[in-house]
Amino acid sequence: MSSREVVRVARPTKLELIRLRRRLATARRIHRILRDRLTLLVQEFFVVIRKLYRARIELHRELRELYPLYVRALAISGLRSLEALTRPGARGAWVSAATRSVAGVRAPLIEVEEVQSTPIPFAPIEVAELAKRGTRVIELACSIAELEKELEMLGVELERTRRRVNMLEHVLIPRLMNTIKYLRMKFEEREREEKARLKRVKTVLARRRGAA
Repeated sequence: MSSREVVRVARPTKLELIRLRRRLATARRIHRILRDRLTLLVQEFFVVIRKLYRARIELHRELRELYPLYVRALAISGLRSLEALTRPGARGAWVSAATRSVAGVRAPLIEVEEVQSTPIPFAPIEVAELAKRGTRVIELACSIAELEKELEMLGVELERTRRRVNMLEHVLIPRLMNTIKYLRMKFEEREREEKARLKRVKTVLARRRGAA
């Protein structure tokens, strides 16, 4: 049996066999836990992909609708009013950043807490609508940034967990099973040899008693 197929043991004793069986039971338990975690990560990964897909579609739609609205607002109010709306201090999006746990993975949490605006006297409805739709674009952009980072972190954890599952399933557990089988066969062989030796001893003793 190749050394790659078994686990190295200091001495082939029955105590070592007991330890290997306990180690195998632990490895199988960890394998089940990691396999369940892998399933959960895959499910969450595709949930985030769907959310990201919908958010990007909505953002593209908002941007397509925002441009003609900007053109109308510009035609009605003029460039000065729009510049007043977008100048520094006139509008500000307060963005908060934190973290949250997603399937045991620390993922970012980005929220637009408040959007402040300085009212423009006699501003047409197109300008107010432009400001409102602009706020939605900011919210969607933050949501997309959050989902993209979450997807990246889930992907890293998913790959790490998959490697551990594969290592347990295809390397460690088979090696432990092969080693246990090898030791068990070795002990059975020793037991057969010991029984044969005792049988020979009994035969010799019986012959001696018969000769006496």
